[in-house]
Amino acid sequence: MCTYIVKAALILMLIFTASVAIYPQASGPKAAVMAFYKYDRSHSQVFNRRNIDARRQWFGTELYKLLINELAREKAYLAKGPTDKPHFGDGLPFQPLDETCELNGRSYRRTISYGQVTVKGDIGNVDVYFKYPKGCNIPDVLFAVNMSKERGRWLIDDVRYIADNTSLVEDLNRKEY
Repeated sequence: MCTYIVKAALILMLIFTASVAIYPQASGPKAAVMAFYKYDRSHSQVFNRRNIDARRQWFGTELYKLLINELAREKAYLAKGPTDKPHFGDGLPFQPLDETCELNGRSYRRTISYGQVTVKGDIGNVDVYFKYPKGCNIPDVLFAVNMSKERGRWLIDDVRYIADNTSLVEDLNRKEY
């Protein structure tokens, strides 16, 4: 009798854990982007395999392949010039540099907010704003996160950098290192 109760409790716990883990992905592109940035902003930004793989659950297949390919390109580049700064030497490219603003004797980091969400079938876009307080006089940074639904989950396909009208995928596909 006791083993049945333990088994039932374990099964219920697994069902609950799975439903909690899947919910943000299933509820739409904005929830997926919010979950991604919650993780991204609280973990290491070093551009390496470990950190890319830690974010893998949010990446579309092609974006993941391009990021892994970039690691090989970086390795070859550093073999030629070990003291040179690699292309993604400032870290993962999903948010602006984590610089602080000094205002009235206090330090501020950029806050994040989410703007317009558009969905057309299995394609979505979420606008993401990175802002300092108004007194810092530093313009907001806007990224447009392009997504698609793969295997029933909203995944990141690209990040458009609105200020310079470029994208992460374009950058990863560049000819020259």
